[in-house]
Amino acid sequence: MFKKYSLGVADYVIISLTLLLSTGIGLCARYFKGQQKIATDYLLAGKNMPKFPVIFSIIVTLTSTSSFLSSPAEVYKYGIAISIVNFMIPVGMFISSSVIIPVYFQCEVSSITEYLEMRYGRIIRYLVSVMFLLQMVFYMSISLYGAVLALSAVTDLSFEMSVVSLGTVCALYCSLGGLDAVLWTDVFQAILMITCLLAIYIAGISDAGGISDLFRKVSTGKRLNFFELVPDITQRYGFWACATHGIMAGMAFFGTNQVEVQRLLSLSNIKRAKSTLRMSSLPVFFMYSACCYIGVVLYGVYYNCDPILNKERTGLRKYDQVVPAYIVTRFSSYPGLTGLCIAGIFSASMSTISSCLNSASTVTVIDYLIPIFRKGNISEFRIILVAKIVSAIYGGVCIGLSFVFQHTDSIHHLTQVFIALPQGIICATFLFGMLTRKAGDKCISFAVVVTCVIMAWIALSSLHSGYVQPVLPLSISMCPSSQNQTMSDSIFNISSSTLPSPITEKNHFVLYKMTFVWYSSIGFFLTFLLTAFAALITGWKKNAIPANSKCLSPVTQFWMKKNQVFVQQIK
Repeated sequence: MFKKYSLGVADYVIISLTLLLSTGIGLCARYFKGQQKIATDYLLAGKNMPKFPVIFSIIVTLTSTSSFLSSPAEVYKYGIAISIVNFMIPVGMFISSSVIIPVYFQCEVSSITEYLEMRYGRIIRYLVSVMFLLQMVFYMSISLYGAVLALSAVTDLSFEMSVVSLGTVCALYCSLGGLDAVLWTDVFQAILMITCLLAIYIAGISDAGGISDLFRKVSTGKRLNFFELVPDITQRYGFWACATHGIMAGMAFFGTNQVEVQRLLSLSNIKRAKSTLRMSSLPVFFMYSACCYIGVVLYGVYYNCDPILNKERTGLRKYDQVVPAYIVTRFSSYPGLTGLCIAGIFSASMSTISSCLNSASTVTVIDYLIPIFRKGNISEFRIILVAKIVSAIYGGVCIGLSFVFQHTDSIHHLTQVFIALPQGIICATFLFGMLTRKAGDKCISFAVVVTCVIMAWIALSSLHSGYVQPVLPLSISMCPSSQNQTMSDSIFNISSSTLPSPITEKNHFVLYKMTFVWYSSIGFFLTFLLTAFAALITGWKKNAIPANSKCLSPVTQFWMKKNQVFVQQIK
């Protein structure tokens, strides 16, 4: 059925043009806009960006390889329950716009870790800064690795050459043009990503027999499991786990992550930042959902001939390869269309990598390098030069680390463990400081360290245990020359030879079987509780900051004023 596809001249031309145009935008931002006179011009695009590119960048920045390749694979195997996350993300984004984002403008920060030092102290600032930098390095590497691996498995693209090319292009235009280049490049890359999605949907729905036939197949295959209300922590995509994770993701990624917050800080004032984030919530929902539901469409296409179970004929080994495999086999007869879709997948990877490079460079320069040179009164020109060098260095690290992940089973699982796990802890650190006047540097640092140890133990032990949640029914009953079943077999009469290898129970500890979807939420609540406990032990009546501190959220200040009026009325 599948074979390694040799890309045509038109495909290579389109992919090359994508890389050249991305680089060209970076060069334009550097040499034709006449900016980058001060560090703010480079790191925050001069704080005068229009809403349009910021909204596009917010949408595509975290629409990475995991969204384009792994989320469809998860839906293909486990059904649409994961899409509950997408429905709840806008709720978290609204909370971020009202509670969290205004505080950064009040404190006039460029790096959100600056806020932590203002609110708590230096220890927690550097703890969170290190966590963020490690998070971004892994995220960039996984995103780069995932896109290239999946495509090199089904095309004649060289894995090594693709990794180096994509990584180099991202590092080049990011280091040259700064945030301004990243934002405008994201607009161009968003167009390519949307084009790729539309092509897959149009062709896939047609190949699945139309919308009505597609609905029948996914319903029969038990993929419409939207409300999995059973309170089971081992269920991969239970309703409560996904709903909680969605709200957490909306707050954490769009409120307490430098990558997304930096886009909002490039706007001129609080009002524009709040409205931009709220305007982005619906497009973010549609983009993430569109990526997820590709899995539904492809399940309809491969309803009775799963390409992974039929790997002897297809050559595919991982479900992350299903999307690119469909692209190359379906569009190979249309010159350039395969290249356009590959460019869309590469764009998903590049938008994430460039954004992470820019944010990691900003945090490194502001948190570490400027304080080192503070006594020497480092010039604005040198700050920009150092930021560019740091961005290029991170690009090199990203390229090198991408080769480490070649034996992972699921990009999505890997992403959740290394990315979502620390984000819950970081989110709790910011929210506790914005919503209360309690807890100082030592209290919050204690909570963060203890929670990190506990969550790392659970997550890494889970990966090491080898436990995998069972997938929904799959079949190869209609595959040509299938030796396992006859053509008349039903999807529910699958012999054991057509299913993935059964999970051998080894009396796994229940926390090792817990779905990774809970990681960020548990990290959040555990950090919050441990901080409150530490503050209680050290003296709950003590306030770490004054009532009029700009480190408090407007929501907290409003509540405090209302409470003060209420107390006065009682008296």
